[in-house]
Amino acid sequence: MDSLGVIGYGEMGSMLVRGFLSSGALRVDDVMVSSGSQKSLDACAAAWPGIGIAPTNTDLARRCRTIIIAVRPQEVMGVLLEIAPVVVEGDAHIVSLAAGVSLADLETAFTGQITRVIPTITSSVGQGTTLICHGRRVGADAARRVERLFSSIGDLMLVEEDDLPVATLLSSCGPGLLAAIIEELAGAAVRAGGLPPDRALSLATGMVTATAAYIRETGEAPPDLIQHVATGGGITGAGVQQLRERLPVVLDAAFAAMLERHDAVGE
Repeated sequence: MDSLGVIGYGEMGSMLVRGFLSSGALRVDDVMVSSGSQKSLDACAAAWPGIGIAPTNTDLARRCRTIIIAVRPQEVMGVLLEIAPVVVEGDAHIVSLAAGVSLADLETAFTGQITRVIPTITSSVGQGTTLICHGRRVGADAARRVERLFSSIGDLMLVEEDDLPVATLLSSCGPGLLAAIIEELAGAAVRAGGLPPDRALSLATGMVTATAAYIRETGEAPPDLIQHVATGGGITGAGVQQLRERLPVVLDAAFAAMLERHDAVGE
């Protein structure tokens, strides 16, 4: 009953299992996995000899205290309704990774301890911020266990559920947005001066990584960094002015589109 169960071994479920085990937060005999895909289960067993493989979701739910539901948002409620009758509500802790499925929705199927967690793909390299929103019935010990697990694969931020959608756009969707920006920066360099695409992408990626590290380590706000780099009448200032005139409209439209999709994704 002290085991961690992971229902679903797709990209997110496999990333979490790999992160928890590689970091030493858990041992293979602490973890049990179930999946509707036998191919995924075979891959899990091959990657982590000795890990628990449950034949069904309900078998996993009977044997684990903390249960991470790592399936598509549209499938979460079905899985929760399936396992709710067999878990011990006073002890079990359900963790949903689904965007767009609220605590209120989850609590219609399970009245025990429920936490919403939004991981990020960058946790696969031990970076980024996982968002955590505990339901009102989550006890202190259960909360600490989940927070300890996810802190092993990156940073944590506890958020209120009302703030979760916008925070998700930054922490979880943000890597995709930033990857698109890196791609466009590299493309602009190629178009502007004929720099080979592979070298332009390398420079853009390295610059973004170094800039983020600089801001984090120095504690400087972005405007301070801009002031250091952009001398009066210089080339950086000309570029920053263009971005400040045009980026807010682009990013506001991107966030509006993502929020609209976020609200529909759990349906």
